[in-house]
Amino acid sequence: MAARLHFETPPPLPPSPKPPTSPRRNQRSNSQTSGVDALLRYLRSVTQGSVPNKTTFISAMRACSLLPSIPEGRAIHSHILKAGLGADRFIASSVISFYSSCGQLRSARQVFDGVCVKDAALQTTMLKGYVEYGDIAKARALFDEMRTRDVIAWNAMISGYAQSGLPEDALQLFHEMQISNFQPNEVTLIGALSACSQMGCLALGEWIHGYIDRHLDVFQSPTLGNALVHMYAKCGRLDAAFELFLGQKLRNLESWNAMLTGFAIHGHGTCALSLFSQMIKLGVWPDRISFLAVLMACSHGGMVDHAQRCFNCMNRIYGMEPEAKHYGCMVDILSRGGHLDEARSLLSSMPFEPDACSWGAFLHGCFTYGNYGLGLEAAGHLIELEPWEEGRYVALLNLYSLTGGVEDAIRVRKVIHEMGIKQPSGRSMIEVDGVAHEFLAGDRSHCQSSDIYSMIEKIASNLELLDQLY
Repeated sequence: MAARLHFETPPPLPPSPKPPTSPRRNQRSNSQTSGVDALLRYLRSVTQGSVPNKTTFISAMRACSLLPSIPEGRAIHSHILKAGLGADRFIASSVISFYSSCGQLRSARQVFDGVCVKDAALQTTMLKGYVEYGDIAKARALFDEMRTRDVIAWNAMISGYAQSGLPEDALQLFHEMQISNFQPNEVTLIGALSACSQMGCLALGEWIHGYIDRHLDVFQSPTLGNALVHMYAKCGRLDAAFELFLGQKLRNLESWNAMLTGFAIHGHGTCALSLFSQMIKLGVWPDRISFLAVLMACSHGGMVDHAQRCFNCMNRIYGMEPEAKHYGCMVDILSRGGHLDEARSLLSSMPFEPDACSWGAFLHGCFTYGNYGLGLEAAGHLIELEPWEEGRYVALLNLYSLTGGVEDAIRVRKVIHEMGIKQPSGRSMIEVDGVAHEFLAGDRSHCQSSDIYSMIEKIASNLELLDQLY
């Protein structure tokens, strides 16, 4: 892959320590400024002794959602009720958005129920509140109750399913949307592509790509292009992902991150490092996601020196404190490379308590390089963090067996039996002719189960013959 993409591997160091201004930061600053102005207009109206009009109330409530400002928002809502405007659909919509943004869904629902005549816009606002809060069941119940739905409602539900790790439901709803003769927009397609990425559903992703080419002459934002790059990368088509990335006319930081992550998850460390270097040379300032992708790539590629250089320059040059995921990646890189003492030192020097992922990576390294003493320590920490995971006890049991701790091994086996801990079955998913098939470990419920296991036996016997020949 590296040769095909014609990438070099220069060290990932930045040319300049001066970061450019973030567009998102500007947008956030502008939103806050407009929010403060809206609140000032509301306060001016109140201090002058006049009742604010609908526009002032709505602007003030939206300002409280953006800032956010909970006490002021509640006070304005009380004023709205005193003014007798609580049942107004437009004002109620702004109040529901405010409570939803604060995570107070019960208050939002009370406002929603207080409106006698509910239109699609108001219902969609409440629906989006449920989705943002992660209550997909209530969101779907409200969606099903809606007599008329606009494209925003469909988008909220599809995106909600995708963001909640329910890609099958997202794609099913996307199909229903098409049957209902609703024209999908960019937001719809982004949600559907996210679901395709999660399921590895390449055929549908390619169909959506074709739909985009037929119906959208120009992308309105880089987000849709980024979603396509991410989809192809997650489905294993790095060549298509990279071709799309190079052809993007609208490209932002997320575009670079999508391609970096694609290289990382498939273990193409050289490509990720080269792309990261080109990104810096072009003046694109990386964020924590960029560094995480590079560290992941280094982990899969065994590039310890590059990873350490990248990790160190996060704070020293870019002024970003590494987060738990960055430390976890670094522990994994050092452990995979056999640098167990350095990995243990990094675990001790973290500015926060190491999580199970970090200790798990360290434990794997201890098993690989036969350092069972450090492995016992790691296994102990993992049991403290995840006492419900059978795999942690099994690892500890194996370590005691390897170190001759027979009595300790018997004690751990007894704990496993008494607690009745069961390890969840592993799952895998594969797409064949546009249909996604899900399997559990040891599963025989599939309609072609006998054929599948027969083929596995043939492959196993062929592998045995190859071992005998070579």
